[in-house]
Amino acid sequence: MAHDEQTVLDRITEPLAAAGFVVEEVRAVAAGRHRTLTVMIDLPDDTADPVSLEHIAQATRVVSEAIDPLPLFNDHPYDLQVTSPGATRALSEPRHFRRVRGRTIAVRTAEGTVRGELVAVDEAQITLTEEKTGEQAEIPVSGIEHAEVVLRFR
Repeated sequence: MAHDEQTVLDRITEPLAAAGFVVEEVRAVAAGRHRTLTVMIDLPDDTADPVSLEHIAQATRVVSEAIDPLPLFNDHPYDLQVTSPGATRALSEPRHFRRVRGRTIAVRTAEGTVRGELVAVDEAQITLTEEKTGEQAEIPVSGIEHAEVVLRFR
């Protein structure tokens, strides 16, 4: 199945990029007679817009057209699922952080957890305005153990 995943990734990356999407992950799973190919897409890091249902529909068409000729799962039937990482995904790459600039995030490092508004991102570090103190905190990306967006419900 790893072969199918790489084959799909190779086939869909360029067409999705041309349509304005980034491939986050490709997963092929077979359980008995049930087979599922999951493609996780995201928007480029220059936008903070969420992935909409229209985006998913468009990406599904692009993926389907690109992989229809492939003999995936040894030519057995499978379900195609195109999805997004969602609001609760772990932030692990600078690109993920750039997508959520301006939002409140919680970041765990070896020194503890910091919570605040993400104000800047580069390849080496992120900068937060701490929620409690209002001070700027610069955190090296390499020192982040876990980070996620803080969801607020009103």
